[in-house]
Amino acid sequence: MMYSKNEITRAGNVLLSSKIENERDLAYLKINDWRTNHLQPLRVIKKKIINMLDKHKITPFLVSQRLKRLTSIIYKLDLNPNMGLGGMQDIGGCRVVLKDVKDLEKLKKILDNNSLYKIVKFNDYVEKPKDSGYRSIHYVYKYSSTVDKYNGLKIELQIRTKLQHNWATAVETAGTMTRTSLKSGQGDDKWLDFFKVVSSLFAIKEKLPPLDIHKNLTEQELMLQSYHLSKKLNIIEALKAL
Repeated sequence: MMYSKNEITRAGNVLLSSKIENERDLAYLKINDWRTNHLQPLRVIKKKIINMLDKHKITPFLVSQRLKRLTSIIYKLDLNPNMGLGGMQDIGGCRVVLKDVKDLEKLKKILDNNSLYKIVKFNDYVEKPKDSGYRSIHYVYKYSSTVDKYNGLKIELQIRTKLQHNWATAVETAGTMTRTSLKSGQGDDKWLDFFKVVSSLFAIKEKLPPLDIHKNLTEQELMLQSYHLSKKLNIIEALKAL
């Protein structure tokens, strides 16, 4: 079934605020149906990406797809109450992890010159990383189809290096362990500081600029910070255990 942006936003608001069970159930069914509609454009875009990689002889470390979980949708709406569910652009997501910066830049150039569909949003968090240390390149595409329920749906494509992916995975894992959203910049400052330092060390390894807060520090100084924070928080042992 086809849903308008306003209709989905209203359903999201009901799910967040209504105490009436029947209203919440109907909103949940509508959102879940709309969420499932993203599977078709997601599959098409993933297939196009794989063909593109094959054509240009780029061997990815990983190509994956996912539909955003309802719990993640609600959490994001709580964080961004003015967004509205109809404006959420990463319900369907495709990710390509590449072995190094050279392949990342090669794929970015190909995507910039051969758009899969209309690009409605673009963020280069490799060139300008988030304050948390997160690095990845994001494209949001508006899917075009003759089938009304798929036409106009938005799919997010993320491309990153293996090292950037390892960093993001470790942050999510640590967030699960500490029961905080470290990837959203929430949680113990020492944990956040550790991952910022590691992000800058990984950037140096990939010949990319460190975070602005670390630009006057040497690699050795960053390594010492990383060591002391790791020991204080017992981070390496904790992540290995998970």
